[in-house]
Amino acid sequence: MKNRTLIKYIGVAFLMGAITLSCEDSIDRDNLPVPYAAIGGYENSDDVAAANLITKLSFEDNLNDKYNNITNAIGTSVAYDSGIKGKAYSGSDSQKRYAVANISPAVTGLSAFTFSFWMKSANSVDPATPGQGKGAQGIFSIVRPTEFWGGINLFIDNPDNANPDRIRLKLSVENGRPAVDWRGQSVMMNIDGSKNKWIYVTVTYDPATSKVSAYLNGEPAANLTGFPFAPAEGVTGSAPWFAKDSGGLDNPKGVPGYGAIQLVGTNGKVVIGTHQFDTNPPQNNGSPQDWATSFAGMLDEFRIYNIPLKSADVNALYKLEKDNR
Repeated sequence: MKNRTLIKYIGVAFLMGAITLSCEDSIDRDNLPVPYAAIGGYENSDDVAAANLITKLSFEDNLNDKYNNITNAIGTSVAYDSGIKGKAYSGSDSQKRYAVANISPAVTGLSAFTFSFWMKSANSVDPATPGQGKGAQGIFSIVRPTEFWGGINLFIDNPDNANPDRIRLKLSVENGRPAVDWRGQSVMMNIDGSKNKWIYVTVTYDPATSKVSAYLNGEPAANLTGFPFAPAEGVTGSAPWFAKDSGGLDNPKGVPGYGAIQLVGTNGKVVIGTHQFDTNPPQNNGSPQDWATSFAGMLDEFRIYNIPLKSADVNALYKLEKDNR
């Protein structure tokens, strides 16, 4: 009996040893897995300026903000489809889609900012015959209930019929700071050759320099227009905003810059996917316009920072996003 027990233990030990040797033999000790190389000193996209990232919407079949500064979103016909990373917000050229949500003071209190997101658009359509997907397509608006425009607005502007392949992405800001005479400022990214393609857009504003900067796929965007004294051919990368009439792009009058942004008249609401005047009922004292509609394209990984990202961080963010990190 003792011999049989001993033989059984020896057999079990031999079997376990064989399994262990087999597992060790399957490990390539000369070529162990290589970790992702850091990009710009970051391992993944959420590491970029992590302390200043205040909103992230990934649209994984929901409108949840990772940082809870956008909450209680109520969608109207909102839909999702395959995106760059998992799912994406999917607009429509035949059905109005949007959401209204609450936002915290972390967003309404922005004095500087970065907006960064993936976008895919077939472009807008001339609104001569009004209809969904035609005219200016709203993407994001911080609601001001007694004003026509929101505090910060992102939208695709009406098409340029002379350049049908051009997507005209516009950012507008309404600065209520008392020292600012020219309260409404904007910048237009004229994006060519990118219809129906995923592109990565980043727009920053730095109150220290009063400059708005725009990036396409991590690089300074070409042909920025839509700001005071913009040259016909536009500029690359950055544009100045002024508090009042500067007399020209080089500020010959020496007036102050646009400075810190102060959003006034907000009510703690935000609209995603259309303009504040295009919801039902409108979020402001306006009404739907024939020249405007909800967004007909797709959005993914929508981020808001409370600082202007440096150009190196913008480039790193794009590369990390592209690497699905």
